[in-house]
Amino acid sequence: FDEDEVLIRAMVAFWQRGYEGCSIRDLLEATGLPRQSLYNTFGDKRALFLRVLARYRERVEEDLAPLKGPASGLGDLRRYMLEALGVQAELGGGACLLVVTAFGPASADPEVQAAVDAGAASVRRAFATLLKRLRDDEVLPYALEPKAGADYLYAVLNGLSALQRTGGGPRRVRSALDAALRSL
Repeated sequence: FDEDEVLIRAMVAFWQRGYEGCSIRDLLEATGLPRQSLYNTFGDKRALFLRVLARYRERVEEDLAPLKGPASGLGDLRRYMLEALGVQAELGGGACLLVVTAFGPASADPEVQAAVDAGAASVRRAFATLLKRLRDDEVLPYALEPKAGADYLYAVLNGLSALQRTGGGPRRVRSALDAALRSL
């Protein structure tokens, strides 16, 4: 079997049900693996979840790549955010897996919390790097502090997840995102 495909299937299961709500039976059903293969390859549920979080972070890094190019701009940021929201809606997680995990009991596990923190920091760092370059290129106001702007955009992205999940609809989500980007 393809380990990456199994991790993606397990990721979706954890994303939809949360760590606590996802049983071994759910994971076996989602991955299509027999119990022994799952344990032999990934270890227990916690070990699998840590691998899933690492794979999720890799996926996020891949998705952030367009923001790191020398010609990237606010349009690329907008596209990234709308695509992230689309994936969240499509996979049924309703929010970023890192955020879902941060609000659940699994975050009491220091390794899980460290993985969540590292993944979220990676997103904010990509946002800050883009904002700094846009500020230095005088596309954005010089007074903009990139790290604070990145924190703001991370909060906006996750707030848009809530808006999307509570009946905001695509038009309202796009409108709110555009307002946030104009406020930079």
